[in-house]
Amino acid sequence: MFRKKEPSRQVDQVVAKAVNYELTIADLAQRSQKRAWMVATVSLAVSVMLAGGYYYMLPLKEKVPYLVMADASTGTATVARLQEDFYNQQITSSEAINRSNVAQYVTARESYDSEIMTLRDWNLVFIMSTPQVGAGHKQLYMENNPDNPFLKYGKGKSIRVKILSITPLGQRAGGGFRGAAVRIQRNLYEKTTGISTFIDNKLVTLAFDYNDNLKLDEQDRLQNPLGFQVTEYRVDNDYDKAPPDVGAPAAGASVAAGVAQPQVVAIPNSDLAAPAIGVAVPAATKPDVAGSAEGISIGTDGARGQ
Repeated sequence: MFRKKEPSRQVDQVVAKAVNYELTIADLAQRSQKRAWMVATVSLAVSVMLAGGYYYMLPLKEKVPYLVMADASTGTATVARLQEDFYNQQITSSEAINRSNVAQYVTARESYDSEIMTLRDWNLVFIMSTPQVGAGHKQLYMENNPDNPFLKYGKGKSIRVKILSITPLGQRAGGGFRGAAVRIQRNLYEKTTGISTFIDNKLVTLAFDYNDNLKLDEQDRLQNPLGFQVTEYRVDNDYDKAPPDVGAPAAGASVAAGVAQPQVVAIPNSDLAAPAIGVAVPAATKPDVAGSAEGISIGTDGARGQ
């Protein structure tokens, strides 16, 4: 009467299905939880990356003040960026060397002074030029050239060059540059009166390279230790207004003040003498034992070569 009823096969199947259903629901919930954590982790990583990107992009959106300066004499406007540390500006060594070589070359080539050019400038131009570029400079001083500075200015006048700006050209991926645009101002200096007169502004465009195989003697290597060579050189007019003329100094202020003037002593058998140029450069002579070497003429003797 109280005998335990044997479970039927159908009941076992129903119970098994119910258990499997519960397991399936739990498994689905666990999988869904894993996916939710994965999505949350990825979202957090993306948020951190975006925050880092905004952090590095903020300086690009910063308002940077600029100072625009106009030259009262030439009217040329230049833009300068204001910096907190003005005196400790950083510049790479290669850029500093390039700028120095460019400035030395342009100054030596575009300036003129008959009494001192053969001491350094004439030779410097040729040891820093390729033969093709140096030939153009030599052509300027040919006897049949009406623009020969020796014929136009003689000994009593000289051309002073002021470098206004140097703009690098031909930037390289590894740093440095192999070209430059140089703005210069030329002034005519009267040695007898001390008056400096504005001539013009020029825009010099040049390309250069460093020749490791450039053969130079010891003296030339001191002036050009890295084998700097200008491969292309061009001069164009820079149409700026003339600055106000510099007035003559007070009477007797330059000579009578008793300021010692540098002495130019000719070097015997020097290789720096200018080769075959129009009006002959004063020949190199031995220094006078009595100490009568002729100084740079800024007095009345300066007009003799005109």
